Amino acid sequence: MFKVGDHVVYPYHGAGTIENIEEKNVLGETHSYFILHFPLVDVKLMLPENRIEQSGLRKVIDQAELEELIEALQNGPDSPPSTSHFSRDTENLLKSGSIIDAAHLISSLSKKQTERSNGLHIQDRNHLQKAKQMIASELVLMNDMTEEQAYEFIDSSLIDESL
Repeated sequence: MFKVGDHVVYPYHGAGTIENIEEKNVLGETHSYFILHFPLVDVKLMLPENRIEQSGLRKVIDQAELEELIEALQNGPDSPPSTSHFSRDTENLLKSGSIIDAAHLISSLSKKQTERSNGLHIQDRNHLQKAKQMIASELVLMNDMTEEQAYEFIDSSLIDESL
């Protein structure tokens, strides 16, 4: 299970740290809550212990999984999904909390952005930024990078695919 000090990823919010586990009395019943802090967006969240499994909370990736992340950034789907149903699918990918899904999304949207002369639709730009932020937050915690270094790592991994 998780403990105070663990670096974790909460779907759609990105990576954070378990700062505390608190007991709260709610409607006459005592429940344990994990207090999570997400430094990149400076948000705190209380997650009931009895909902952790269904929440999708997971530990951040380790150094060994970094190569898989780079591979996913470089080799996402060849053709981006059409915009009509893409938004719903994209939201579901971001909510999965999977760093590989987020990397594939970044790869796909970056290819789409390169192919279009007028850039991405506003919703696609927002999804691209959210996916990058989720991965950057995880890189900051797992690899002791600054936020700027994490974004540079993502962008350079995308660029390396064309070399």
